[in-house]
Amino acid sequence: MRTCVVFGCLLALAGQLSAGNILPNSSFEYWLGGMPVGWLTSERLFPGSALPDSNCHTGVYCVKLVGGDTSAFMSTAAIVRPGYNYGFSGFAQTPGVLGGSFVLQFTTLLGGAVGSPELIPVYYSGSSYREYTRWLTAPDSAVFLAVAMATLPGATVYVDDVTLEDTTLAGTCEPRQVAAGQRRAGLNKVVGPGLSRLGSGARPWFDASGRRVAVRSSSAGVFFLAPER
Repeated sequence: MRTCVVFGCLLALAGQLSAGNILPNSSFEYWLGGMPVGWLTSERLFPGSALPDSNCHTGVYCVKLVGGDTSAFMSTAAIVRPGYNYGFSGFAQTPGVLGGSFVLQFTTLLGGAVGSPELIPVYYSGSSYREYTRWLTAPDSAVFLAVAMATLPGATVYVDDVTLEDTTLAGTCEPRQVAAGQRRAGLNKVVGPGLSRLGSGARPWFDASGRRVAVRSSSAGVFFLAPER
C-alpha cells in the first residue's frame, strides 16, 4: 500500500511544475490502461468500479465510481511543504442517498500517516454537481498529501475537477500579463490573510494567474483588488 502511495506521489510531481493546482490530471481528461493518468483506482481490483464517464462537471470525462459489495475508490498525492496552506476543492454528483467521502491525509516520504485524516462527506446532490472544499496546513513532518475519494458500498458517485491549490506557489509566479495589468489598472496587491482591511465591496478580486476569484478575509495567498471607480 505504501508503495502505491509513493508511486502516486511521483506521478503528482508533474503538477508541481505550474502555479496553483498541484494535482495531476485534475479534470480526468486523460486515461491510460483503464485508469485516469496520475491516479490509482479500484478498477484493477474490482472491474467496473471506476470508469470514465461523460456525465462531467467540465470537459469531456469524469470518473464514475460504482460501489458494489465493497467501496470504490480513486487516489493520488502531491508533494507539500511543512507549514504551508493548501486549498482543496472537489466536485461530486451523488444521485442516490448513499455517497462516500473525500479523504485527505498528510504522509511521510514512505507513506506513513501524519496526523488524522480529513474526511469530507459526499452526500445526495440529485442531477447536479456539488463542490466540496477544505483548507489545510501541512504539519512539520509532512512530505505528501494523499487525496482520495471512496464510496460507501452500493453507492454511485461521479467525481470531477479535483484540485489542490498551493496559493503561496501561485503568489510567487506572477505572469507578465498580470503584472502589466496591475500597472495599467492600478490593482492593489494584498497578501492574505488580512484581506478584510481593504473592504472589497463590489470590486473584483484576481489571483496571481489573472483569474477572477471569490476572496474571504481568511483566504491565504496573494491577490489583486481592482481600484475603486
